[in-house]
Amino acid sequence: MSTTTRLVVLGAVNQFQPVHGYFLRRELMTWHIDEWANIQPGSIYNALRSLKNDGYLAENGTETAGNRPERTTYRITEAGKGELLRMLRDSLWTVHVFDTKPVMVLTSFMYALTREEVLAGLEHRITEIDTRVASNTYRIADVANSTSTPSYVREIFELATARLRAEQQWAREVSERIRSGSYVFAGEENHNPARITTG
Repeated sequence: MSTTTRLVVLGAVNQFQPVHGYFLRRELMTWHIDEWANIQPGSIYNALRSLKNDGYLAENGTETAGNRPERTTYRITEAGKGELLRMLRDSLWTVHVFDTKPVMVLTSFMYALTREEVLAGLEHRITEIDTRVASNTYRIADVANSTSTPSYVREIFELATARLRAEQQWAREVSERIRSGSYVFAGEENHNPARITTG
């Protein structure tokens, strides 16, 4: 199971607990996670079982409604909360040149961190992106100087640079929204992750 799947399912259980797999499947599909995180519906159930086996989730009970089969509900454990924060921090403080999934998962569950940490991490990302873009310029030069690498390979790094610059602009804009009070974070009054926007 991918790190992205583990983080999405752990974060979603934390947000909606106690919750059963069918609800998570239905809810997460409205987030289009099959498109941006490449998580298929069946993976959600597998992740629930795996996270329970790892001690990060625990069964909370069962639910029945009408003629539907009994559904097991889950809640996050203390170990699971620690793992969630660890993975979120890794996503916050690490810039991935070619992979957008970590920052998109971070965006989905950043409410679990404090406002101060998210702002500090975003500021770090803005600076780190400058270094990653600088590194890409050397990679482009390597392609130009190579006698064997096709010249069009440079476009991989041009595209990565364009994407990173777009992410950098987003980081600046979301930082302003956070500073203006658009979202509620861990430790703050009225912390309701199911409805975190104020405007």
